[in-house]
Amino acid sequence: MTSLKGRSVALSVSDAPDRARLGFPAREVDRALFSICTVLVRVGAKIIYAGNLDPNGFTFSIFRHLKSAYASAQETPFIHIVPEPILRDVSFDGLVAALREGAVVVETRIHIEDNLLPIRAVEDGLRIGNGGQRTRLRNDAEFKSWLNAKHELDSVTAYSAVRKAVTGISDARVLLGGKMGLLDNPSDAYKGTMPGIIEEAILALQAGIPCIPLGAFGGAARDAAIALNILSLSKHVPRGVQSPTYPSSLDQIALLCDKVPDAMRPALTALADDDRGEPMAYGVADALERWLSLKAGACAWE
Repeated sequence: MTSLKGRSVALSVSDAPDRARLGFPAREVDRALFSICTVLVRVGAKIIYAGNLDPNGFTFSIFRHLKSAYASAQETPFIHIVPEPILRDVSFDGLVAALREGAVVVETRIHIEDNLLPIRAVEDGLRIGNGGQRTRLRNDAEFKSWLNAKHELDSVTAYSAVRKAVTGISDARVLLGGKMGLLDNPSDAYKGTMPGIIEEAILALQAGIPCIPLGAFGGAARDAAIALNILSLSKHVPRGVQSPTYPSSLDQIALLCDKVPDAMRPALTALADDDRGEPMAYGVADALERWLSLKAGACAWE
């Protein structure tokens, strides 16, 4: 099963504030996420995820799952991108520990000064870059000195920049969950003019790559599916007062409806409200293969 061999699929994943309202415990999001990862790797794809280094977060959950299932794989199935704000906030020892834990199944790159640089833990510390441009850092002081020599972006600009960079190395994107800017829920606040999942969806559609919103578990992914006319407005989940920039972000993605091929809409509508774990994950893989084939066919006629 290699229908997506050589393809890189970016995942946009975070918990949704309305998940429980839809009747799902957090473990169901994990189940869906692990099913998607398992199936995508099984059909030959690489997974790209830009996330933090929280040992209890989605990043570690993904590569621990892949490590248990695909430790003997010939290629690393997971590309983890570390955004600049995360990199600047982590200690040298913390970064080394994270890199060593995921070494078997994870290829890690850091995003800084508009570059995606490979980074790995070596016997005497860290190695950053390729070939003659490689840098070795042996301790926290050298790490901080290296960082301080780099131009620093504010966090909003840095996160937007890494989302653009990830889009540039991806063949497709899958959305699950996502912050919604609920004002009565401080943990649901997002930085910038829109939630990250919405911005990533907009970038994917603008770039002409497949973007599949999985809305069963709520969040910005569900609202994106509604805005793109993949789900009907009747699937809208009532919520409290939101950040004033949230509706405008949905207006922006709605302008990209024509980027979704009509031939894909029935499959995307079914997937957008599917919570079945592995069957849903295989549906995602099938939809990505079909959409990429449609794209290739359209390019051949241009």
